[in-house]
This record gives sequence, C-alpha cells and structure tokens, in this order.
Amino acid sequence: MADNQKLKNNKDVRLNNGEDYLLVYAKNVEKDVNRTINSLGFVDNDLPENIKDYDIEEKIIENNDKLNIIQEKIDDLRVEYEDVLDNLSYNLSFSKEASVYEDRMAFGDKYFYFSAQVPESDLKKVEDLSKKYPNTKIASESQQVVESKRKKTKKEKKNSSGEENYLLVYPEKVKKDVSRSINTLGFVDKELPEDFVISQIDQEAKKTNDQLNKINRQIDQINSQYEDVLDNISYSLNYAKKSDELKSNMAKGQDYFYLSGWVPETELSQFESLENEYKKTTVTTRDVETVNEQPPTRLKNNPLFRPFEYLVNMYGAPNYDEVDPTSFFAITYMLLYGLMFGDLGQGLVFLALGFYISKKNKTYGALLKRIGISASIFGLMYGSFFGKEDLIPTLLIKPFDNVMTVLIASVIFGVSLMVISYIIGIYNKVGKQNNIEEGIFGKEGLAGLMMMISFILIVLNLVNKSPIPMPVGIIMLVLSIIMMVFKQPIARKITGSKRLYDTNKSDYYIESSFSIIEALLSVFSNLVSFTRVGAFAINHVGLYMAFEVMANLAGGFWGGVILLLGNLLIIGLEGMIVFIQGLRLEFYEMFSKYYEGNGRLFRPISTKEN
Repeated sequence: MADNQKLKNNKDVRLNNGEDYLLVYAKNVEKDVNRTINSLGFVDNDLPENIKDYDIEEKIIENNDKLNIIQEKIDDLRVEYEDVLDNLSYNLSFSKEASVYEDRMAFGDKYFYFSAQVPESDLKKVEDLSKKYPNTKIASESQQVVESKRKKTKKEKKNSSGEENYLLVYPEKVKKDVSRSINTLGFVDKELPEDFVISQIDQEAKKTNDQLNKINRQIDQINSQYEDVLDNISYSLNYAKKSDELKSNMAKGQDYFYLSGWVPETELSQFESLENEYKKTTVTTRDVETVNEQPPTRLKNNPLFRPFEYLVNMYGAPNYDEVDPTSFFAITYMLLYGLMFGDLGQGLVFLALGFYISKKNKTYGALLKRIGISASIFGLMYGSFFGKEDLIPTLLIKPFDNVMTVLIASVIFGVSLMVISYIIGIYNKVGKQNNIEEGIFGKEGLAGLMMMISFILIVLNLVNKSPIPMPVGIIMLVLSIIMMVFKQPIARKITGSKRLYDTNKSDYYIESSFSIIEALLSVFSNLVSFTRVGAFAINHVGLYMAFEVMANLAGGFWGGVILLLGNLLIIGLEGMIVFIQGLRLEFYEMFSKYYEGNGRLFRPISTKEN
C-alpha cells in the first residue's frame, strides 16, 4: 500500500523536484516490491524521526475496513444491476446503432425530432408508441395526401405507395427506448423540410407545458375547494340519473313540470311542506278511496322478520287491501325448518355460514342465520348434535324413538297453522276488502274453515278420539257445503245486489258442485301435507344413522371421513330440501287460504341504489 500524502511538520524529508512516499507492505511480498521500486527509480529515504507518531497498524486496519465497505457496495450494486451488466454488450451495440439515427434527428432543448417513412403493415405499431411512451407525439400524413401536396407544389419527389410520414417528438430520457423501437419498425429516414424550425416546437412545447401547469393548479384548487362535492360525485351522478328518469315520467309545460305519485300517510305532512319550501310549487293530495288505481304496498317489518320479505316477494307482493304476511311467515317458517332439521351442530354451521355470507349478501346471510338458530334450538330439544343423539341431553323428544308421536304432533301443528291462516284470510276479505261472498261463503273463507273442522271431527270420531260427537261434525260439513254452493246468491242478497249470478244459473250450480269436491280434496291434502314435517324430522336422524353404520364398518380413519362427508351431505342436500319443503308448505297450504300476493311494492324515489 502506498500513501502519497506529504508528511506534515517534517522539513528534512522534502527533496527538490520530487515527492516523498511512504510504502507499507506485507513482509511476504518484500522481494516483489523491492524489484518493482528499483525498476521505477525510487530513491530510498530515511524514515523521519516522528514516524513513530503514525500508527501504521491502525491505518492498515482502518483502510481495510473502508475497502470491505466499498466491496460490499460493489457486490450489492452487482446484484441490483445484474440484468444491466449481463446485457451490457447488447446495450453498447444498440447505443452504437442508435447513434446513427441520432445523427439524422433534429434536436431541441428537451426533445428529439425524427421523420421517416413507415411501411403500411407497421403503421399500427408506430401509432402505439405514443401510448407506450409519455410526452411522445406522433404525427402522420398519408401517402395520398403527401403526393397530392407534392403535385401542387411540384417541388418534391413522389413517395413510394403505402407509406406515411411521421414526426416523432419525445423526451431525451426515453431516447434509447424510442430508438430501439423505431429501429425494429423499419423507419426510413427523411430530411426535415427547409422551413422546419426546431425552436418553434420548443416554444410550443414550453407554452403547452405552462398551460398544463396552469390547468393542474386550477384542478388542485378545485379539488381543495370542492372536496366534498368530488367525494360525493358518484352519489350526484346517480341522483342526476334518477332525476332524469323521473322527469321522463312527468308532464311538461312551458314553465312547469307536473308529477303525480304515492306518498306514505306518515310522511304526508312533510310532503305538503314542500309547497312552502319552494316558490311556484303547488302540492295537492287525494285519499286512496278517490283514486281508481290500486295503491302500492309499503312493507314495514322489524329487523328480525325483514329478511323474510325476500321469500314473501318470491310468491308476490301483498296488495294494499290485505295484511302483510311477513311476520306470520317468518315465525312459522323458522318453526317448520327447526322441526324438520333439528340439530345443534349443523344449525351452528348454518349460523356461521350466515355470518360469512352476510359480508357479500346481507339478505341471504340473515336468512341462513335465522334458520340456523331455529335448527340449533330444536337440536337441543331433540338432543341431536351432528346427528348423534347421545352427546347432549334431550330436552323434549327423540324423533326416531317416537315416530307416531312426532307424526301426530306435526298434523296438530299443521291444523293450528291452517286455522290461523283461515282467520287471517277471513279478516282480509271481510275486514279489508269488504268481500263477504268469499270471506264468509268461499272455500278459503268461513265456510272452508267449517269444512276443515268438520272433516277433522269426523276422522277423530272414526278412531274414537273425538271429544265432540259425530253429528256435530256432519252438521258442520253439510252447512259448509250449502254455504259454498249458494254463496253467490246469498251474499248478493245480503249486500243488496240486483244481479244474483255472474253467469248462467245452471252453469253456476254445476261449477259450484265441482268446487265442493275440490274443497274436500284440498282440506285432506292440506292436513296430510303437514305429516311431512314429522317425516323429515325422523328422516334427518335416520339418514345420519345410515352414515354411522357405514363408518363403523369402515372403522378408523376412513370411518371418520365417512361421518364427515355424511354431515356435509346432510347440511348441503337435506338442508336445501327442507328449505324448499318449508316454502311449499307456506306457499301452497297456507298462502292459498289468506294471501293473494297480487300487489306491487312501493318503491320511493331515492338516490340510493335499490
């Protein structure tokens, strides 16, 4: 190691016309160093007296540390720019080729300007350069236009067909990339026109940049000034869209818009206040009874029952003159599902799935959570946990061990639901629709309820289980039949209508006779249908037992796999079947007694997406 620094505070070591060097080297290279310094004409010099003040070893260690740090930086740079180093020869060759094109380019302060002819097949690639590289402009001129111009001026030669002229303007920092691209695209260099002034383009570029900067400052100012507006721009656009849709349904005059619609009674006073809030605005209201159009229905349920509105609307929206069935539907559906699919473990799986699905679809997730809770509660009643009935205590009954009890209980439960359904239907028809013909004498009215009760009494008497004598049931049955057959003339006499029959008298009674048969079959079918509630409760346990037998036969690991797959199959397949069966009981056995579902939902004007 050599140090060419001059020693300070030592006048004796200074020689004329030369420099003093202190050589420090390892002893094992002494011969090589001596040979080298002799060939270079070194003149040996005595060490200065104060040489001991220099800690040579410390200097060596210090310089070695510096060298190690530098070497580490070199290694890091080598790793970071490995690709660059590997492609260095390619880049040097490319740079050499690119310099040839640079000689043909016009230069500005910030841009290169290049003009060439391009084959028609490569035009699309050339045009894409302006998208690939920012601040790059490509101007082209078709060959036909060029030839036309040259014919007019008669100063230039004709170009070859199928080519266009381009002027490339791009920043210097992308010079290599652009040069590589134009080299591969087969550009043919052209001389710049004599009247081409580079400084003018630079001036235009500077002017454009100044304008852009000014615009950007204005944008920043607007962003800060209207931050709230910009944050709510999607809301505003949606509002404008819905406003346009609303205007399209309005009658338009020269100075006014005219709009009619439905307003909830609870919000009527707020709506009427618009007249005072906005000038030249007139608000008039009319009662529902004075309007010939059927009013829409506004559903309003508590959060527990609200998700079941989705299932109710699958059947049809309630009309204005009937009770919203959502609450009754929600309660009965959860009971039906729990009765048919009572299992604590599997119900908790539904509950967990409900929480997960709620993140993507709130309605589906809410429905899963509610039927999961119902299944879990009835699972506690049945003492069932993932199909096993010996892990938790039974609070009520084991369905598989009490088959007849479960089936009879399901029928009794079904009868109770049917009675409530008939009562709701009677209230809808008589109380809200003022239709005593169907509400009192119809097969879904009071007459239908009497027929169902009489049918039950007769059956119970046949099996000696009825507390009420057989004659009572027969009288009720005959009376219900008479009411159904003569419902139209009796109801019309009561209401004072002059026209007793809608059709020919004989046709009416023939049709009424057949309706009696339909009513009897319907009552029988409705009652029998509810036996499936108990059947599914029993089947749920039986299906797991089948998988348990197979698991015991397999044993060990594969036995556990069979039980796992069995539970998954029960949760997925049987869970879906029970879901559908619950809907069937609601729609066909119960809705047919009290719910028409021929209304339309009230969809208020809103800026929110529905």
